Amino acid sequence: MHNRHVLLVGASGVVGFAAHDAFHHAGWRITTLGRSPQSPHASPHLSADLSSAEDLSKHRQAFESVTHIFYAALRQDPNPGVEADINALMFENLIEAVRSAGSALQHIIFVQGGKVYGAHLGVYRTPAREEDSRHFPPNLYFRHEDYARKVGDETGIGWTALRPDIVIGHSFGSPMNLGNLIGVYGTLCRETGTALHFPGPDDAWRNTLVNITDSRILGQSAIWAAENGKYGAFNITNGDVFRWSHVWPKLADWFGVPVGEAQPISLSERLSALKPLWASIADKAQLKERDIDRLALGGFGDFIFHVEKDAIFDVTKARQEGFDAMIKRSDEVLIEHLDAMRSSRLIP
Repeated sequence: MHNRHVLLVGASGVVGFAAHDAFHHAGWRITTLGRSPQSPHASPHLSADLSSAEDLSKHRQAFESVTHIFYAALRQDPNPGVEADINALMFENLIEAVRSAGSALQHIIFVQGGKVYGAHLGVYRTPAREEDSRHFPPNLYFRHEDYARKVGDETGIGWTALRPDIVIGHSFGSPMNLGNLIGVYGTLCRETGTALHFPGPDDAWRNTLVNITDSRILGQSAIWAAENGKYGAFNITNGDVFRWSHVWPKLADWFGVPVGEAQPISLSERLSALKPLWASIADKAQLKERDIDRLALGGFGDFIFHVEKDAIFDVTKARQEGFDAMIKRSDEVLIEHLDAMRSSRLIP
Protein backbone atom coordinates (compact mmCIF):
# COMPACT_ATOMS: atom_id res chain seq x y z
CA MET A 1 0.00 0.00 0.00
CA HIS A 2 2.96 2.33 0.66
CA ASN A 3 3.24 3.21 -3.04
CA ARG A 4 -0.27 4.68 -3.03
CA HIS A 5 -0.01 8.40 -2.53
CA VAL A 6 -3.12 10.57 -2.54
CA LEU A 7 -3.04 14.34 -3.02
CA LEU A 8 -6.04 15.64 -1.10
CA VAL A 9 -7.32 19.03 -2.26
CA GLY A 10 -9.87 20.92 -0.17
CA ALA A 11 -8.98 19.06 3.03
CA SER A 12 -10.45 21.53 5.52
CA GLY A 13 -14.06 21.28 4.30
CA VAL A 14 -16.61 18.75 5.53
CA VAL A 15 -15.84 16.42 2.59
CA GLY A 16 -12.07 16.83 2.86
CA PHE A 17 -12.06 16.07 6.59
CA ALA A 18 -13.90 12.81 6.03
CA ALA A 19 -11.73 11.82 3.07
CA HIS A 20 -8.58 12.49 5.10
CA ASP A 21 -9.86 10.24 7.91
CA ALA A 22 -10.77 7.48 5.47
CA PHE A 23 -7.45 7.50 3.58
CA HIS A 24 -5.55 7.73 6.88
CA HIS A 25 -7.36 4.70 8.36
CA ALA A 26 -6.82 2.77 5.14
CA GLY A 27 -3.06 3.32 5.49
CA TRP A 28 -2.50 5.61 2.49
CA ARG A 29 0.26 8.16 2.18
CA ILE A 30 -1.48 11.57 2.15
CA THR A 31 -0.41 15.06 1.15
CA THR A 32 -2.92 17.90 1.52
CA LEU A 33 -3.02 20.99 -0.68
CA GLY A 34 -4.88 24.26 -0.21
CA ARG A 35 -4.67 28.03 -0.20
CA SER A 36 -4.06 28.37 3.52
CA PRO A 37 -0.51 28.05 4.86
CA GLN A 38 -1.67 25.57 7.54
CA SER A 39 -3.86 22.51 7.44
CA PRO A 40 -5.98 21.03 10.26
CA HIS A 41 -4.39 17.61 9.60
CA ALA A 42 -1.07 16.04 10.60
CA SER A 43 -0.23 15.02 7.00
CA PRO A 44 2.32 17.03 4.98
CA HIS A 45 0.64 20.15 3.55
CA LEU A 46 1.37 22.18 0.44
CA SER A 47 0.13 25.75 0.19
CA ALA A 48 -0.85 26.95 -3.28
CA ASP A 49 -3.49 28.96 -5.10
CA LEU A 50 -5.09 26.53 -7.54
CA SER A 51 -5.95 29.33 -9.93
CA SER A 52 -2.22 30.00 -10.41
CA ALA A 53 -0.30 27.45 -12.51
CA GLU A 54 2.90 29.21 -11.47
CA ASP A 55 2.11 28.77 -7.79
CA LEU A 56 1.44 25.06 -8.30
CA SER A 57 4.64 24.50 -10.26
CA LYS A 58 6.66 25.25 -7.10
CA HIS A 59 5.51 21.89 -5.75
CA ARG A 60 6.69 19.89 -8.72
CA GLN A 61 8.91 17.64 -6.62
CA ALA A 62 6.15 16.84 -4.11
CA PHE A 63 3.83 15.86 -6.99
CA GLU A 64 6.24 13.31 -8.48
CA SER A 65 5.06 10.42 -6.32
CA VAL A 66 1.32 11.19 -6.45
CA THR A 67 -0.76 8.25 -7.73
CA HIS A 68 -4.26 9.52 -6.83
CA ILE A 69 -5.94 12.91 -6.59
CA PHE A 70 -8.95 13.44 -4.33
CA TYR A 71 -10.45 16.80 -5.25
CA ALA A 72 -13.00 18.61 -3.09
CA ALA A 73 -12.02 22.27 -3.61
CA LEU A 74 -14.77 24.74 -4.46
CA ARG A 75 -14.83 28.48 -5.06
CA GLN A 76 -18.41 29.68 -5.08
CA ASP A 77 -19.71 32.56 -7.17
CA PRO A 78 -23.32 33.72 -7.63
CA ASN A 79 -22.73 33.88 -11.41
CA PRO A 80 -22.74 30.28 -12.75
CA GLY A 81 -20.53 31.18 -15.71
CA VAL A 82 -17.88 32.85 -13.55
CA GLU A 83 -18.11 29.97 -11.07
CA ALA A 84 -17.68 27.34 -13.80
CA ASP A 85 -14.68 29.16 -15.30
CA ILE A 86 -12.74 29.66 -12.06
CA ASN A 87 -13.39 26.12 -10.79
CA ALA A 88 -12.50 24.58 -14.16
CA LEU A 89 -9.26 26.58 -14.16
CA MET A 90 -8.39 25.36 -10.65
CA PHE A 91 -9.12 21.71 -11.45
CA GLU A 92 -7.28 21.76 -14.78
CA ASN A 93 -4.26 23.62 -13.37
CA LEU A 94 -3.90 21.03 -10.63
CA ILE A 95 -4.12 18.02 -12.92
CA GLU A 96 -1.70 19.60 -15.39
CA ALA A 97 0.77 20.38 -12.59
CA VAL A 98 0.66 16.82 -11.23
CA ARG A 99 0.95 15.27 -14.67
CA SER A 100 3.80 17.52 -15.78
CA ALA A 101 5.77 16.53 -12.64
CA GLY A 102 6.05 13.16 -14.36
CA SER A 103 3.94 11.58 -11.63
CA ALA A 104 2.53 8.08 -11.77
CA LEU A 105 -1.00 9.50 -11.65
CA GLN A 106 -3.55 6.68 -12.07
CA HIS A 107 -6.86 7.99 -10.79
CA ILE A 108 -8.66 11.32 -10.28
CA ILE A 109 -11.54 11.28 -7.79
CA PHE A 110 -13.61 14.44 -7.52
CA VAL A 111 -16.71 15.37 -5.58
CA GLN A 112 -19.82 16.79 -7.19
CA GLY A 113 -23.17 17.39 -5.51
CA GLY A 114 -26.88 17.88 -6.11
CA LYS A 115 -25.94 20.86 -8.23
CA VAL A 116 -24.85 18.47 -10.99
CA TYR A 117 -28.54 17.52 -11.39
CA GLY A 118 -29.84 21.09 -11.03
CA ALA A 119 -30.71 20.89 -7.32
CA HIS A 120 -29.74 24.59 -7.00
CA LEU A 121 -32.54 25.36 -9.46
CA GLY A 122 -35.06 23.97 -6.93
CA VAL A 123 -36.32 21.12 -9.08
CA TYR A 124 -34.83 18.20 -11.02
CA ARG A 125 -35.83 14.72 -12.16
CA THR A 126 -36.05 12.43 -9.11
CA PRO A 127 -34.87 9.99 -7.94
CA ALA A 128 -31.83 11.30 -9.84
CA ARG A 129 -29.77 8.73 -11.73
CA GLU A 130 -26.19 9.16 -12.85
CA GLU A 131 -27.14 8.94 -16.53
CA ASP A 132 -29.89 11.59 -16.38
CA SER A 133 -29.69 14.51 -18.79
CA ARG A 134 -27.74 17.55 -17.68
CA HIS A 135 -29.53 20.81 -17.00
CA PHE A 136 -28.84 23.73 -19.31
CA PRO A 137 -25.20 24.86 -18.76
CA PRO A 138 -22.96 26.35 -17.41
CA ASN A 139 -22.16 24.24 -14.34
CA LEU A 140 -18.72 23.84 -12.77
CA TYR A 141 -19.27 20.09 -12.30
CA PHE A 142 -19.88 19.53 -16.03
CA ARG A 143 -16.52 21.18 -16.70
CA HIS A 144 -14.70 18.97 -14.17
CA GLU A 145 -16.25 15.82 -15.58
CA ASP A 146 -15.67 16.71 -19.23
CA TYR A 147 -12.03 17.52 -18.52
CA ALA A 148 -11.46 14.33 -16.50
CA ARG A 149 -13.04 12.33 -19.33
CA LYS A 150 -10.82 14.04 -21.91
CA VAL A 151 -7.66 13.38 -19.88
CA GLY A 152 -8.81 9.78 -19.36
CA ASP A 153 -9.38 9.24 -23.08
CA GLU A 154 -5.94 10.64 -23.90
CA THR A 155 -3.89 9.02 -21.14
CA GLY A 156 -5.83 6.14 -19.60
CA ILE A 157 -5.95 7.89 -16.19
CA GLY A 158 -9.18 6.76 -14.48
CA TRP A 159 -11.74 9.19 -13.05
CA THR A 160 -14.55 8.91 -10.54
CA ALA A 161 -17.20 11.54 -9.77
CA LEU A 162 -18.72 10.99 -6.32
CA ARG A 163 -22.15 12.62 -5.97
CA PRO A 164 -23.24 13.05 -2.35
CA ASP A 165 -26.23 15.15 -1.34
CA ILE A 166 -26.09 17.47 1.72
CA VAL A 167 -23.01 16.13 3.49
CA ILE A 168 -23.25 15.87 7.29
CA GLY A 169 -19.93 15.90 9.12
CA HIS A 170 -17.20 17.81 10.90
CA SER A 171 -15.72 21.02 9.51
CA PHE A 172 -14.99 24.65 10.36
CA GLY A 173 -15.75 27.70 8.31
CA SER A 174 -17.36 25.83 5.45
CA PRO A 175 -20.47 27.44 4.00
CA MET A 176 -22.33 24.18 3.39
CA ASN A 177 -22.56 22.49 6.76
CA LEU A 178 -26.17 21.62 7.54
CA GLY A 179 -25.35 19.47 10.59
CA ASN A 180 -23.56 22.34 12.32
CA LEU A 181 -26.35 24.72 11.33
CA ILE A 182 -28.97 22.50 13.01
CA GLY A 183 -26.71 22.37 16.09
CA VAL A 184 -26.49 26.15 16.25
CA TYR A 185 -30.20 26.73 15.48
CA GLY A 186 -31.42 24.20 18.06
CA THR A 187 -29.11 25.62 20.72
CA LEU A 188 -30.43 29.14 20.04
CA CYS A 189 -34.03 27.89 20.23
CA ARG A 190 -33.33 26.35 23.63
CA GLU A 191 -31.50 29.43 24.92
CA THR A 192 -34.27 31.81 23.80
CA GLY A 193 -37.10 29.59 25.06
CA THR A 194 -38.39 28.96 21.53
CA ALA A 195 -39.87 25.75 20.15
CA LEU A 196 -37.82 24.10 17.38
CA HIS A 197 -39.85 25.61 14.53
CA PHE A 198 -38.98 24.30 11.10
CA PRO A 199 -37.45 27.37 9.38
CA GLY A 200 -39.11 26.77 6.02
CA PRO A 201 -42.56 26.43 4.41
CA ASP A 202 -45.04 23.74 5.41
CA ASP A 203 -44.64 21.90 2.10
CA ALA A 204 -40.88 21.56 2.59
CA TRP A 205 -41.50 20.26 6.09
CA ARG A 206 -44.40 17.91 5.53
CA ASN A 207 -44.36 16.70 1.93
CA THR A 208 -40.89 16.88 0.44
CA LEU A 209 -38.67 13.79 0.34
CA VAL A 210 -34.96 14.46 0.94
CA ASN A 211 -31.76 12.53 1.48
CA ILE A 212 -28.44 13.39 3.11
CA THR A 213 -24.95 11.85 3.20
CA ASP A 214 -22.92 11.03 6.29
CA SER A 215 -19.43 12.32 5.51
CA ARG A 216 -17.98 9.02 6.79
CA ILE A 217 -19.90 7.11 4.11
CA LEU A 218 -18.54 9.53 1.51
CA GLY A 219 -15.02 8.92 2.84
CA GLN A 220 -15.55 5.16 2.55
CA SER A 221 -16.79 5.58 -1.02
CA ALA A 222 -13.53 7.36 -1.93
CA ILE A 223 -11.50 4.40 -0.62
CA TRP A 224 -13.83 1.96 -2.39
CA ALA A 225 -13.40 3.82 -5.70
CA ALA A 226 -9.63 4.21 -5.29
CA GLU A 227 -8.82 0.67 -4.19
CA ASN A 228 -11.15 -1.09 -6.63
CA GLY A 229 -10.67 1.16 -9.66
CA LYS A 230 -14.35 2.14 -9.79
CA TYR A 231 -14.65 4.68 -12.60
CA GLY A 232 -17.54 6.92 -13.66
CA ALA A 233 -20.18 8.79 -11.64
CA PHE A 234 -21.76 7.42 -8.46
CA ASN A 235 -24.52 8.82 -6.26
CA ILE A 236 -23.64 8.41 -2.58
CA THR A 237 -26.17 8.98 0.27
CA ASN A 238 -27.01 7.37 3.61
CA GLY A 239 -29.21 5.02 1.61
CA ASP A 240 -32.58 6.18 2.97
CA VAL A 241 -34.96 9.04 2.18
CA PHE A 242 -36.97 11.03 4.72
CA ARG A 243 -39.27 13.98 5.33
CA TRP A 244 -38.17 16.71 7.72
CA SER A 245 -41.48 16.39 9.62
CA HIS A 246 -40.51 12.82 10.62
CA VAL A 247 -37.01 13.77 11.79
CA TRP A 248 -37.78 17.14 13.41
CA PRO A 249 -39.48 15.71 16.56
CA LYS A 250 -36.34 13.62 17.25
CA LEU A 251 -34.15 16.70 16.88
CA ALA A 252 -36.44 18.74 19.16
CA ASP A 253 -36.30 15.93 21.70
CA TRP A 254 -32.49 15.95 21.59
CA PHE A 255 -32.41 19.69 22.32
CA GLY A 256 -35.13 19.28 24.97
CA VAL A 257 -37.51 21.76 23.34
CA PRO A 258 -41.05 21.45 21.88
CA VAL A 259 -41.36 20.69 18.15
CA GLY A 260 -43.06 23.85 16.92
CA GLU A 261 -44.49 24.65 13.49
CA ALA A 262 -43.18 25.24 9.99
CA GLN A 263 -42.42 28.98 10.00
CA PRO A 264 -40.39 30.21 7.02
CA ILE A 265 -37.63 32.57 8.11
CA SER A 266 -34.24 33.62 6.81
CA LEU A 267 -31.70 31.91 9.03
CA SER A 268 -28.87 34.02 7.65
CA GLU A 269 -30.66 37.21 8.75
CA ARG A 270 -31.62 35.84 12.16
CA LEU A 271 -28.29 34.24 12.97
CA SER A 272 -26.40 37.40 12.16
CA ALA A 273 -28.75 39.32 14.50
CA LEU A 274 -28.03 36.76 17.24
CA LYS A 275 -24.22 36.85 16.96
CA PRO A 276 -23.81 38.62 20.35
CA LEU A 277 -26.09 36.02 22.00
CA TRP A 278 -24.04 33.18 20.52
CA ALA A 279 -20.82 34.77 21.78
CA SER A 280 -22.26 34.95 25.30
CA ILE A 281 -23.48 31.32 25.14
CA ALA A 282 -20.00 30.31 23.97
CA ASP A 283 -18.32 32.19 26.82
CA LYS A 284 -20.67 30.79 29.44
CA ALA A 285 -20.28 27.17 28.27
CA GLN A 286 -16.59 27.60 27.32
CA LEU A 287 -17.25 26.53 23.74
CA LYS A 288 -14.48 26.36 21.14
CA GLU A 289 -16.01 28.83 18.70
CA ARG A 290 -17.52 32.22 19.57
CA ASP A 291 -18.04 33.22 15.95
CA ILE A 292 -21.27 31.75 14.64
CA ASP A 293 -20.11 32.23 11.01
CA ARG A 294 -17.18 29.86 11.52
CA LEU A 295 -19.58 27.14 12.66
CA ALA A 296 -22.31 27.45 10.07
CA LEU A 297 -23.79 29.89 7.60
CA GLY A 298 -27.55 30.37 7.56
CA GLY A 299 -27.75 30.79 3.79
CA PHE A 300 -27.31 27.09 3.08
CA GLY A 301 -30.22 26.27 5.39
CA ASP A 302 -32.28 29.01 3.78
CA PHE A 303 -31.93 27.09 0.55
CA ILE A 304 -32.28 23.51 1.86
CA PHE A 305 -35.24 24.17 4.17
CA HIS A 306 -37.16 25.97 1.43
CA VAL A 307 -37.03 23.23 -1.23
CA GLU A 308 -40.65 22.19 -1.88
CA LYS A 309 -40.02 19.42 -4.44
CA ASP A 310 -38.54 15.98 -3.78
CA ALA A 311 -34.75 16.11 -3.84
CA ILE A 312 -33.50 12.52 -3.79
CA PHE A 313 -30.85 10.39 -5.50
CA ASP A 314 -31.05 6.80 -6.70
CA VAL A 315 -28.03 4.93 -5.25
CA THR A 316 -28.57 1.59 -6.98
CA LYS A 317 -25.57 1.96 -9.31
CA ALA A 318 -22.94 2.11 -6.53
CA ARG A 319 -24.68 -0.73 -4.69
CA GLN A 320 -24.67 -2.89 -7.80
CA GLU A 321 -20.94 -2.24 -8.17
CA GLY A 322 -20.34 -3.46 -4.62
CA PHE A 323 -20.37 -0.37 -2.39
CA ASP A 324 -22.26 -1.66 0.65
CA ALA A 325 -21.99 1.17 3.21
CA MET A 326 -25.20 3.05 2.33
CA ILE A 327 -27.30 1.52 5.10
CA LYS A 328 -27.81 4.35 7.60
CA ARG A 329 -30.92 6.06 8.91
CA SER A 330 -30.59 9.79 8.44
CA ASP A 331 -32.25 10.73 11.75
CA GLU A 332 -29.56 8.67 13.53
CA VAL A 333 -26.82 10.33 11.47
CA LEU A 334 -28.08 13.80 12.48
CA ILE A 335 -28.32 12.86 16.17
CA GLU A 336 -24.79 11.35 16.04
CA HIS A 337 -23.57 14.61 14.52
CA LEU A 338 -25.16 16.65 17.34
CA ASP A 339 -23.61 14.30 19.92
CA ALA A 340 -20.22 14.82 18.26
CA MET A 341 -20.68 18.62 18.27
CA ARG A 342 -21.46 18.49 21.98
CA SER A 343 -18.49 16.28 22.83
CA SER A 344 -16.13 18.53 20.83
CA ARG A 345 -17.55 21.55 22.71
CA LEU A 346 -18.98 23.25 19.64
CA ILE A 347 -22.43 23.45 21.25
CA PRO A 348 -23.35 23.29 24.97
